[in-house]
Amino acid sequence: MSLLGTTGTIDRAIETAIREAIPDATEVSVRANGNHFSLRVVAASFEGRSMIQKHRMVLSAVGPFMAGDDAPVHAIDQLVCELPAQGA
Repeated sequence: MSLLGTTGTIDRAIETAIREAIPDATEVSVRANGNHFSLRVVAASFEGRSMIQKHRMVLSAVGPFMAGDDAPVHAIDQLVCELPAQGA
């Protein structure tokens, strides 16, 4: 099974994976520069969590895209995790 699923692009596949892992995400922004990506996620479930915990929530969803020799994602260059009030 392809990681791209029916989305057709890696950007959309990453967004879908994050939204599935963090269902209350109100915003998921994925920007690509080759196989390097910048992510911004806004979710209420980040409340009370440390920065490391927030990053782990997102990176656990992105991990499959970074696995293996032919992984479509080489690096996450920037990861911003915000609460809805911060993302406004």
